[in-house]
Amino acid sequence: MKTVTVILPVYNGAEFLAEMMDSVLGQTYSEFDFLIINDASTDNSEEVILSYKDPRIKYLVNEKNLGSIGTPLRAMDMCETEYIARIDQDDIWKPTKLEKQIAIMDARPQVGLCGTSIELFGDKEGVRMFPVSNEELKAGFLFGCCMSHPSVIFRKSFLVNSGLRYNPDYRLADDYKMWIDCLEHTQIYNIPEVLVKYRQHESQICSPLNAEKQLVVKNRVRLEMLERINKNFTQVEKDFHINSFVDSKIESVSDYKQFVTWSEVLLQKNKDGGSYIQPDILKKELFAFVQISYKIYLIKKYFDELNLKSLLRYLFSFEWKNLSLKRNVRLIIKCINLK
Repeated sequence: MKTVTVILPVYNGAEFLAEMMDSVLGQTYSEFDFLIINDASTDNSEEVILSYKDPRIKYLVNEKNLGSIGTPLRAMDMCETEYIARIDQDDIWKPTKLEKQIAIMDARPQVGLCGTSIELFGDKEGVRMFPVSNEELKAGFLFGCCMSHPSVIFRKSFLVNSGLRYNPDYRLADDYKMWIDCLEHTQIYNIPEVLVKYRQHESQICSPLNAEKQLVVKNRVRLEMLERINKNFTQVEKDFHINSFVDSKIESVSDYKQFVTWSEVLLQKNKDGGSYIQPDILKKELFAFVQISYKIYLIKKYFDELNLKSLLRYLFSFEWKNLSLKRNVRLIIKCINLK
């Protein structure tokens, strides 16, 4: 019996399907089943899938479209292996992705969910390095979703024992909801290495076309994380958290001071509520977030270009006093082009 099942829901995914399938079938860890469920596609996805003759592929077709939650749920319920890995039809795995994740899961039985950092490509490019440890992820989830769906691998026994499933009431942020619910039953972990290439394009579920609807659901999950720290936040505090703080909306030194004050409130509420997040880690993560938010504000205000003229304007503003020494030094180095 194989150790892991890779599940792939497909709906009209022919354009990128072959590249994705090649990345899965080319993994250095080769002992897996590859369960592909065609969710009543109307394009030539089936033709692409059937062109592969690899015996690890198990192919099924839904009689009717079950959607982005129904099809993965069907696939996960069918899995009988120790681990379940998830990939989407338009993304790409690096060759050692499965090998490294299974090594982590085998060595750490307390971990029921493991992800990785990702590289964005396509319409948008960049690298996203996510929080790594269980406690860092708890703090990170206060701000947003910091695990990538096509990177995750589950421990099947944890899913069975907890009864956790994707919740259709949280569509467009059902993964974010799933991750924070996992925190209540197991430890989670992100490998601090880019092992997944995450494609950006207009037809994906999390495209800009769905951004407004997705934000509503994401904010529900953010507030649930807030309530796990402490159930006694006021509505004004909740509004500030989701409408200003998590969006890094610093537009003045006064805003910066509000962010510092709110960080202190979060630390105290966490303590009063029984320290849901380890206080030292929460303090570290909040400080880093406020510093990054403040730096974004400073760059927008003073640095149209990173040169000596901009640096002098910045230095005479005295707003640099609120930025850490390390971040100030980095700005100075960039402005005077030191290597």
